Amino acid sequence: MKPISFFCSSGFSQESKIKTESGHEIDMQALSPFLRTLMVMDGTVTKSLSAWFWEPVNVNPIFNQLEILKYQVEGLDLCIGDEVIKREVALVGEKTKQIFAYARSTVALKHLPLKTGKALATGKIGIGELLREQGIETYREIYRIDYLDKNAISNDLLLNKIEGNIISRSYRIRVNGIPSILVTEYFPIDVY
Repeated sequence: MKPISFFCSSGFSQESKIKTESGHEIDMQALSPFLRTLMVMDGTVTKSLSAWFWEPVNVNPIFNQLEILKYQVEGLDLCIGDEVIKREVALVGEKTKQIFAYARSTVALKHLPLKTGKALATGKIGIGELLREQGIETYREIYRIDYLDKNAISNDLLLNKIEGNIISRSYRIRVNGIPSILVTEYFPIDVY
């Protein structure tokens, strides 16, 4: 993970083009206004999707598993043997059944209140929603924005569910200043 941070204090940059780790260049100005907003915001995506599309957005678990850490996770304050939750979810419109995004996350349970960890273990609520509902103060640090060409994705079961090309963002959520959660969200460009 590069020590780069995107859009820390502003949703705008004089340079509209971002060079990604995958070698693509994303012209932020060419994205639809709402997709551009999703890339730079540090709030709750589910809440924003609900407001934009004006329908409830459900968090549908695809994979949600408690694991004992067997390897170091770059970017999180963890040790081998710590408990983590690995999650994959789809954000789906309740009325339209439209899939607005997929997300992957790794959650370090030792940095969260017990009831928060238990709620996340059910997989039925978004991380941002839960943190907001429980009044947990956090800071989100966007460290990667990327463009994924659908033709270049071959063996990723989650991403193969998406039609067309994808734009993604990865961010770290700090809880009480400690890097505790890593999230990558994948947005099908054609939806926006």
